[in-house]
Parts: sequence; C-alpha cells; structure tokens
Amino acid sequence: MKNQEFKSFLFRSAVIAMACDGDIADSEINTIRELASNEIYFLGLDYDDLLQANVNEIKSIGKIAINNYLSELSTFQLNTHQELQIIEVLLQIINADNQTEESELKFLHLVKSKLKVDQETLIVEFPNNIDQLLDFKNYGLHCNTPLLLDQKVVLLS
Repeated sequence: MKNQEFKSFLFRSAVIAMACDGDIADSEINTIRELASNEIYFLGLDYDDLLQANVNEIKSIGKIAINNYLSELSTFQLNTHQELQIIEVLLQIINADNQTEESELKFLHLVKSKLKVDQETLIVEFPNNIDQLLDFKNYGLHCNTPLLLDQKVVLLS
C-alpha cells in the first residue's frame, strides 16, 4: 500500500476505533488530533478534513462504516510494520478515555484476525497491553461475530 493511502487508512482506523463503542468521547478526538499532529506516520496528512469526513460517515451510516472498514482491511496487502502501526493506533485510541469497553476489545480482535502479524510479535511490541491483545473469547475466530454498539447488534462478515 502506498504511503499516502496508508496514512489515510491508518487515520481512518483511529476514527473507527473511536466510534466502535458507540460513543465518540472528546478525549478520543483529542487523542486522534494529537496523534495526527505529532506522529511521523501522519506527517503531511490533512487530518482535519479527513476527521470530519470519517465522523460524518459514521454519523450517517453508523455501524455499516465499521463493517466497511473491516471488509476493506481484508483487501489490503500490508507489511508487518504497517500492521503494527494499526495495532498501535487502535490501542492508543481504545485507551484514550481510560475505559476499555467490550465492543472495543471485540473490534481490536476482529482487526487482529485480519492481519498476518502473529500474537507473539504483538506481545513483544506491546507488552503493556497483553490483557487487551489476548483474545480469550476468540472474537476474531468467529465469522459472524456480533459487535455491540449502542446496545444494537451488527453482524460482521
């Protein structure tokens, strides 16, 4: 995947992670803006317009945006470094509001299931997030796992 395309997708990953618990917290938006302003992998990205476009998409089609993201993720040929960046950004967003919701963990594990990076590499790279990275309920192994958002069920395929 080309660098600029990946930057946009990585940013979209952050916005989708922010919305997967059914609530978009100000602390999560601030974390996204901080990441986009300070992290090298977002260098040169016009993130204000992209943030607004992604939030508008989520507001208009809701949970379908999350399903579309997961389907799109499956189509990309990402390298290990890119996959680790996605996990890193997801973990930062999930932890931004100091609460980890069950739906956020489901989303993280569904994303992990679509990546090639192995569990051991993730644990070595993110040792402080072992509890979040280990999928004790095997969410990523179920083809039609429902993702609860706002007390409504979305079937992921």
